[in-house]
Order: sequence, then structure tokens, then C-alpha cells
Amino acid sequence: MDIQPANCYARAQRLLGEIRLIGAEMGRSPDARALPSIKDAAPRECYFEALALFAKADRLNQELTGDPTDSLPHPPALAQLRPQHVLEVIDAALRELDMVKADLQLAERAAEPALEPARQPSDVLISLIDANRQLGRLLERPFTPSDVYRQVGLASTYAARLVARAGASAPAPAPFVRGKRPADCYDKLLACMTRLGAIAKAGGQTVLDVRGAPPDVLPGDVYDLANLVLGEVAFLHSLAPDPSPPYPFEQHAPGRRLPAHVHQLASTLEAQLAVVTKP
Repeated sequence: MDIQPANCYARAQRLLGEIRLIGAEMGRSPDARALPSIKDAAPRECYFEALALFAKADRLNQELTGDPTDSLPHPPALAQLRPQHVLEVIDAALRELDMVKADLQLAERAAEPALEPARQPSDVLISLIDANRQLGRLLERPFTPSDVYRQVGLASTYAARLVARAGASAPAPAPFVRGKRPADCYDKLLACMTRLGAIAKAGGQTVLDVRGAPPDVLPGDVYDLANLVLGEVAFLHSLAPDPSPPYPFEQHAPGRRLPAHVHQLASTLEAQLAVVTKP
């Protein structure tokens, strides 16, 4: 079967329906905040947003059932990501939610809408962002700045590779500024997306345009955006003839983090990207 964005959009809409059923059963109100404006998305951005969705579905499953994590198919090279790979991750998230529904003895099923052939990756990405927000409302243990920090840390490690490839000097770590909030981190990651767009455009690649921060930004929102940033940095890194991937021990040390730590690391990432002109 030739999987197109329309297939991913229909499946994402079904997943949203399943989340609404679970939320109603759990007595949780939906997230009614306005969604961002998205233009020129590619399957790779949808893929990384779907990974964030899977992580949240898996956490909900662990909280309610304790069942083992479902496995994800091994992805191809990032430049080869296609709608079929996005659909595989959405389906994995649905399997996690099926386990949640079984535990809640929830027999109702959300219908999958008819295919709309004109749907594009940007439509899929907006649906996945919406699903991520709604799913975050169901978690007893929402995503925290520590979760965000790990994603931004990995993005910074990839960016260090780009800096070295460009022959530039690594910028000094950004200063630590106390009292930052999730909204400050979100804005800083949007600035990183702007930098990434300029680098991608200079290298002849497509550029994602995402605008608009939600009101009352939550750490889960920052986590979703951090996954998009990570995906873009990893994609640019993958364009090298022989890219050297980061080692797990290169990532920043785990531990409890505050929004100020995330902001500091995202500021360092922005400075790294500022000295890279093209992938």
C-alpha cells in the first residue's frame, strides 16, 4: 500500500478520538488552547512529533497498567523518512492506548475518518501536536523540564558535530539565569528553529515554518517543540557523507532540572547554530 499524508492524517484523527474517549472516562477536560501555525512540514517533522506522542502514550500505559512498552520499528536514515514511517509510530501509540482502554474496560472505539487526498504533512503535524497536548492532560506524571533537558541536550550534541564540521570554534556555554519559565524555554527553542531553517535553506533543504506559542506554556509543550528541534538538528547532521552519531555518554548528565537549566542549554544550542552556515 502506498502510504500518503492523507493516511497519516486520518489515523492521527482516529488517535485523537481515542484520546478523547479515554479522557472522558478519566474525567479529564480537553486542552482547548489554540494550535500553532504550521507551514511546509516534511515527514521527518511529523515523525519526531509522533515519537513524542508515543512517549506520552507509553507513559500513560505504564501509569495505568504497568504493561511493557510496545516496540517501535527501526527507522531508516532521516533523509529517507516517508509517511509510512510516521504511520508506524502512530500505530504503535494506538497500541499503547488500546492497552489503556482495556484496563479501563472501555469498549467504545473512535472511527477513522474517510481519506482526504489533499491533506499534507503540515496537516498531519498539527494533528499530532493536538494529540500530544490532549494526551498530556491524561498523565498523572506530566512531562517535566528534566524530560525536555534530555532532548535539548541531545540536540546540542548533534549541533556540536555541525560546528566542528563547519570548522568553527565552539561557543561558550550560555550563562545560567534563574527564574525562567516554560514559556521562556519555548521562545528560545522557536529561535533555534529559526536558526535551523536558515541553515537548511542555505543547504537547499526544505524549511519548516512554525509560529505561535500556546498560552500558559507547559513543560509538555516545550518537550514537543524540543523533539522537533532535535529532529531538525539530527537531519542536518545526517546529510554529511559519513556522519558520526553522538555516543550515549555524550549527552548531558541526568538529574532534576528546572526551566532555567533548559533555557541555558537551549541558549547554548542557539549559539552553536549561529556559527553553522550550512549542513
